[in-house]
Amino acid sequence: MKWRKPVAMLINGGTRSGKEVLAYGFKKYRLGELIGTRTEGAVLAATAFLIGSVLLLLAVEDVRVDGERLEGVGVTPTIEVQAGGASAGSEDPQVSRAVAVLSGT
Repeated sequence: MKWRKPVAMLINGGTRSGKEVLAYGFKKYRLGELIGTRTEGAVLAATAFLIGSVLLLLAVEDVRVDGERLEGVGVTPTIEVQAGGASAGSEDPQVSRAVAVLSGT
């Protein structure tokens, strides 16, 4: 069974690593609207190796998606909406916009 209802994904500067790759694919394949602000651009995979007690070797892998580098660039939303205040009881403008998009209003 195929999902036939509209879909939205919220992204912002806290969206990083594998979640950025997911957002990239979501946008590329036009699965729905990306709502929010540009992602962090922090996709690199790194592994730390402690050698003895003095040297720390950090191995970094350059991650590319479809040949495009997301590191330092990020993924831009299809609908840009700045985040609102974090006060209790306040309405999140990104969530509100996603609800409006999904409900067709």
